[in-house]
Amino acid sequence: MQRLLCVLSAAALVSIAAAQSVVVPNGYANAEGPNNNAYPWNRATASMRIQFVYDSSHFTNQSITFPILINRLSYRADAAATTVTWAGGSWPNVRIDMATCPLDYLAVSGTFASNLGPDLATVLNGPVTVLPGAGNGAGVPGPWYINIPLTTPFLYDPTLGGDLCIDVVLDGTGWTGTSRAADHVGTTATPPALSSRIYNTTSHLATTGTVGVNYSAVCDIGYLPAVGLYAGFSATPTTGPSPLTVNFTDHSYSSAPGGVLAWAWDFDGDTIIDSTLQNPTWVYTTCGSYNVSLTVFDSTFPPNTLTKTAYINTDRIAANFTSQVIGPLTVQFTDTSSMPATSWSWDLDGDLLPDSTVQNPVWVYPNANPVNVTLTATRLCAPPSTITKSVVPAQQLTTNLAANNGVGTPATLYYNLNVLNPAGVNITGLDSISSTVSSPFTVDWYLKLGTYAGFELNPAPWTYVATASGTTNPVANQPSFASFPQPLYLPQGSYGVAMRYITAYPRYVTLPALTTWSNGDLSLTAGSASLSTAGPFTGTNLNSPRGWSGTLYYGTHNVTGSAGYGFFAPGCAGSLGVAHFSANLPQIGSTLNVTVNNLPQSLAIMMVGFSNTGPLLPYDLTPHGAPGCFVRVSPDVTVLLIGAGNTAVWPFAIPNDPTLSGLRLFNQAFVLDNNPNFNALGGVVSDAAGMIIGL
Repeated sequence: MQRLLCVLSAAALVSIAAAQSVVVPNGYANAEGPNNNAYPWNRATASMRIQFVYDSSHFTNQSITFPILINRLSYRADAAATTVTWAGGSWPNVRIDMATCPLDYLAVSGTFASNLGPDLATVLNGPVTVLPGAGNGAGVPGPWYINIPLTTPFLYDPTLGGDLCIDVVLDGTGWTGTSRAADHVGTTATPPALSSRIYNTTSHLATTGTVGVNYSAVCDIGYLPAVGLYAGFSATPTTGPSPLTVNFTDHSYSSAPGGVLAWAWDFDGDTIIDSTLQNPTWVYTTCGSYNVSLTVFDSTFPPNTLTKTAYINTDRIAANFTSQVIGPLTVQFTDTSSMPATSWSWDLDGDLLPDSTVQNPVWVYPNANPVNVTLTATRLCAPPSTITKSVVPAQQLTTNLAANNGVGTPATLYYNLNVLNPAGVNITGLDSISSTVSSPFTVDWYLKLGTYAGFELNPAPWTYVATASGTTNPVANQPSFASFPQPLYLPQGSYGVAMRYITAYPRYVTLPALTTWSNGDLSLTAGSASLSTAGPFTGTNLNSPRGWSGTLYYGTHNVTGSAGYGFFAPGCAGSLGVAHFSANLPQIGSTLNVTVNNLPQSLAIMMVGFSNTGPLLPYDLTPHGAPGCFVRVSPDVTVLLIGAGNTAVWPFAIPNDPTLSGLRLFNQAFVLDNNPNFNALGGVVSDAAGMIIGL
């Protein structure tokens, strides 16, 4: 027995001696990276997913020209300009996957799954500990403060040319302690990073993220030379409706002369050998979940078996659906689950009770408030799948951007909005993402004709039009809805939009270039962000390009039949400033009351027209003695308004005639101003507004 213990001890010492490590990116073993980053090891209770894809040359240029078993990952603390200390801590729930990336690090995808090759393996599912420590000061590499022994070694061969992908999923739960930003290599580093990261800081369940090329954490990768026999395989597809034809591919490795010599496959977990081919095909004829095992043989080492539990799943449905507004507060729901379901259960009004069991129901809502809609889809013997989405019974345009930039100060976000629908749109509200929870907030809207570009810090051409208000989502980094007190009507045309957030600050995304989203009604182009605390159109801290992480909710008359009234162009200032309009909605059988303010003599001439375009519009009043003033509507009808207290009202009785629904009209007032020092014309023009008569 004593001799056996000596032999075992000697073998253990040989194994320890054989253990080696390599620091990637290459060139930073003894040099500090020029950057630091919180992703992923300084996230505390935050949730995120991140991938690092390291070029294979980091290994081959450091004499690793053979297959290796990666058994440890270590991360180095940022050294910090001044020495800092941290107490350390731990996350109990971390998952790390590794794979050979099918894409080059320069061409990685924002879709996480696209960067994971067929040899994908979970190498850790459990705790990660942050050791206490102290920074060494700028220029001196910090300590390796996170050491992660892998529960399952990963077989990687850098000589095949595939880059290494490390996928970290951090759910943020259970964190205790204090952490420290990690040492990173950025885009301007020498030597270069030769690696990329793909990250999403909104959720660890995210499927897509933001790509950062030539940016990665400094990582010390522990490994052993791959000596022995290792079974490995992949399958395509691994799920689908039965009967399901699956192609299996052998990825086994042997260091013995001649390599792997024989294969034995069990496809359905019944311990009976189903195939001895290297790359077989198997048909799963019935619904179920199946374990797959591969045993491989060579001339030197004992047989090795790999079993993947519940690897093939037939009829495992993933519920999903789309929604489309098809009429006034009427929504068509369409089942888009991953495969045909055999039964459906819909909760369409958020009361947790089933409302429909048909595949594609239609539902009419009492108002346009957001509602949680849940679909539970079932197929054959597979377990039911459930998905819940927040639906607003209005049309919408969303950027579908994950919010990756935090905003800690009041922010004004700018973008261009083109209204493409000839009848205009009624914007009812918006949602955006905030890290603040359960907090009231408002969003002030400012508009200008044309583009925002070049006018972010110039208040002169902007007009305040409305304020949307709401309460942030009780879950951080989830969409928060804000509604306008009355739908904001915008006629067809091009507008610059400035959104000033107050109390709850929005999050946005840094984009590689200006990006446009559009549908048949609207076109939205991402713009800039100003983080000034002094108010809109102030300060010098302007960031561009920035993408708003949000959704606009709106209605069009052809779908909703709704009425609308709203600003579309600015007026010019008189002695009391610019005259503005306020009005109720122009509905059939009601009276539209348009109030005009800032009237020096309480007198105005209301111009009502059928058009806001034409060869003479806008008409410049500068030659007539009113510089900077433009008539923007066709004066098909004019009405003298006599008011009091510097305001006047234009009452417009709309006949109870359904044929008038959809009629578009435009308003602008000529404001009499007897101040002799103001202009030679003796008057200015108000803002211009558009309207559409609704039911």
